[in-house]
Amino acid sequence: MALRVKVEREDFDLVFSNGWVDGLVQGRRGLWVYVELGTEQEYIKRPSDDPRTEYRLFRGCDVFFAESREQLEALTDNTNAELVNQTVILYC
Repeated sequence: MALRVKVEREDFDLVFSNGWVDGLVQGRRGLWVYVELGTEQEYIKRPSDDPRTEYRLFRGCDVFFAESREQLEALTDNTNAELVNQTVILYC
């Protein structure tokens, strides 16, 4: 199952394979993530997707969780991802 992460428009437009991004986990109020992106692949829309929303799919991502944006900024030791080799869907 893929982890859906809401990101800001500027970040959405600038991310690339093997880059990184931070955002909010869908359905988990106030749960921030820092994602080391894997390889981007084509996103195939689902019938339940909002037609006004854009999506991008990345496989092989490492994900780090935090309860606030400040905690994300304090992450300095990214050697132990909380989730490794995950599929992540970015949206904005």
